[in-house]
Amino acid sequence: MLFTWTSLIVAVGIAWVVRAIYNIYFHPLSRYPGPKVAALSNAWWEWYWNYYQNGRMIFEIERLHRKHGSVIRIGVNDLHVSDMHIYQDINKVNTDFRKDAGFYQFISFPGTSIGETDTAKHRIRRKVLAPALSGTRIQELAPIVERKTQQLLARFDDSARAPVCVTSAAKAFTMDIISRIVLGQELGCVARSDYRSELSDNLQAAFSTGWIGPSFPTLSAMALWISRRVPVFLFPMPHVKFRKSCIGITHAYLKRFDSSYSDRSVEPIKEYAASIKTSRGERSPVIDMLMDPNLVPGHKLPTVEEIGDELIMLLTAGSDTSSNAMISGIYFICRHGVVYKRLFDELKSAFPKLDQVITYEKAKELPYLVSKSIPQLTIDWWTDSIALKTAVIRETLRLGHPLPGRLPRTVPEGGYSLHGGLVPPGVNIHTSAYILNRHPDIWEKPNDFDPTRWLGDDVAALDKQSATFGRGARQCLGKDLAWCELWVLLANLFRRFEVSLTPECDEKDMEWVDIILVHFTEKLYANLVKRRE
Repeated sequence: MLFTWTSLIVAVGIAWVVRAIYNIYFHPLSRYPGPKVAALSNAWWEWYWNYYQNGRMIFEIERLHRKHGSVIRIGVNDLHVSDMHIYQDINKVNTDFRKDAGFYQFISFPGTSIGETDTAKHRIRRKVLAPALSGTRIQELAPIVERKTQQLLARFDDSARAPVCVTSAAKAFTMDIISRIVLGQELGCVARSDYRSELSDNLQAAFSTGWIGPSFPTLSAMALWISRRVPVFLFPMPHVKFRKSCIGITHAYLKRFDSSYSDRSVEPIKEYAASIKTSRGERSPVIDMLMDPNLVPGHKLPTVEEIGDELIMLLTAGSDTSSNAMISGIYFICRHGVVYKRLFDELKSAFPKLDQVITYEKAKELPYLVSKSIPQLTIDWWTDSIALKTAVIRETLRLGHPLPGRLPRTVPEGGYSLHGGLVPPGVNIHTSAYILNRHPDIWEKPNDFDPTRWLGDDVAALDKQSATFGRGARQCLGKDLAWCELWVLLANLFRRFEVSLTPECDEKDMEWVDIILVHFTEKLYANLVKRRE
């Protein structure tokens, strides 16, 4: 027995050494520079930077690009690229590249608009959901944003003498809006004294374990399998609580509009589909579209759990991303006096009455808050690449990078030509919005907050260099809603209040780590004094 175990240990050791030598020196990716430990195993290098170094892997990747150039190796089968042309090519419409299933199954749910890796299935799901957040739909959703803005500013009126936690307020604002659209009901975070709700707390807690899945896929798969089969109290993980809450909300919603709903039989589905056109009351356009069997050819009605998974993805993508951009925007504007003054002068000139409500339609006409690159042209706001875009806000999105990246795409059959070499199929090519949006070859003085860069005649060309919302068929579904929220909130906030950061605030308050989304390590506070004119 001793000989057998010894032989086994020796054999495993030899196999590991042989594999290590192959991965480092003979693997098809061995010609690309990068840390040797990453070539040995993705798990431990990722774990070190995303856990031991607390989500700072993105900054190490940035350092490696500065040292080695635009292509580096960050895993056994993974490359990271900081080349905008490559980014645009692998993310173009009708690309053969797919999302890496091994990565996305742990930062999302399979089959959802974010987690679906099959191109045909994703196209169907996107067609189902796109109308809920499309540009034309924003015209209908804008009043929700406007009402929530006035409610939040009223809260600020009540607490004008004490510093306001911008971080908590922004997250409450976006969570209330996206929950109204996705769930058919607001969570009421803005109305609460601490700007919190149980569902939003579970969402924030779930992100604390965000990188465990990609780093240790086997352990994470086991945990996910267990969590779907045992009660929450036996497996009280944050992401499990959040998922169970969303599924519970889905059950309650379906019962509210379909009295016969109790299981997945055919009749309740038919009755629910009929209720979409006949019932009144607050409805979720997302659930309604998912439950409409005739909306898009090829669309299969999802189970309640599948609906819950989609709700989780939309709540997550529609809350933290926009709120982080708002936090960044308020910080940048307050830190740059010239920007602050020019923005306020524009607001006061356009809206001389202090109590005048700035609507979405009015806010998007402001030339500094909104850059009018070529005003003499007739522009289709929602589809034209030269459409009116924000100046202050677009610069905020460039530097605020709500979703900093590392988002892998898998090389298709036939391989991919990369800088003179052929990358074999199955390799994952990662790109990061944070790195691309600060690339010195693209952006003049890339680390400077300078909204005027968006006011020139080359805005259309510059727009093509932004990686904030993605590209192609996978670009962000909620980008128009995010712009609407930012326009309305920032315009009304800076017109109605004198906004200043608290004296103790410094750059450390804006330090962040990558937990799939940006996570600020500190909360931002500001003093708000209501203007007199």
